[in-house]
Amino acid sequence: MQWVFPLATAIWAIWTWAHEQERERQRERERMTALYVNPFLSACEDLQSRIFKVLELGGLRSLKERYPDGAYAEETLYLIVRFFGWLAAVSRHGPYTQDPVMIRMAASVRRAFATANPDCPVGPFNFFLPEQKALGKMVMQSMKGEHGRELDTISYYRFKSSLQSPPLSESESIKQSLDALRSTNDVHDVAGWERLAWAQNYLVDLLGYLEGREGYSLFPGERQKCVCLKACSPPVALKPLQERVPRRPRRRS
Repeated sequence: MQWVFPLATAIWAIWTWAHEQERERQRERERMTALYVNPFLSACEDLQSRIFKVLELGGLRSLKERYPDGAYAEETLYLIVRFFGWLAAVSRHGPYTQDPVMIRMAASVRRAFATANPDCPVGPFNFFLPEQKALGKMVMQSMKGEHGRELDTISYYRFKSSLQSPPLSESESIKQSLDALRSTNDVHDVAGWERLAWAQNYLVDLLGYLEGREGYSLFPGERQKCVCLKACSPPVALKPLQERVPRRPRRRS
């Protein structure tokens, strides 16, 4: 029986090591969530909420009353560009870099903004993929934080100031988008509003998937989707959400 005590000690050491490794993985997961996933979810929620209010709730009139100088246009554009920035970050860092569902859903949002066809010609809210990447990089900054160098977006006021100088001041897509938001009380009168509607639909699906995986939601109720025109849909659309979200195995009682 002399072997019992050494064996028990070895088993305890292995269990302790495995338990500590699991705790370390969990701490790293929580750190990556705080640094990348949470800001990305916030960017998605802010953008889809703004689009829904503008397209479905007549939000432009309220925004014009709140911002008589037209600053709401720059603010809306900032929400779009901020999404591009955090999408690039969460695609390179964190737990979803190789998640096929996340990759497909995010690509659908990007395609919505990049789509141009006879039914939805080049114009406002039309940002091709290279410009999306460039705008995303411009709005991000690296700064010292609790965990070393951390990513964050520049402030809205700094972004608004940068719109006055190249290269942003020379971007046709930016100028057309700002003019479209300022020139009407109903975005549906502007060519290209369909891009916003499709982007919002895909953002709602993306948020539903990620929040389901994370176990919490930024929105207390059920999100609604904007009405979309099928003729202006992006070239590759998502399958229904329930077909793509992997089902977790049920625990046996």
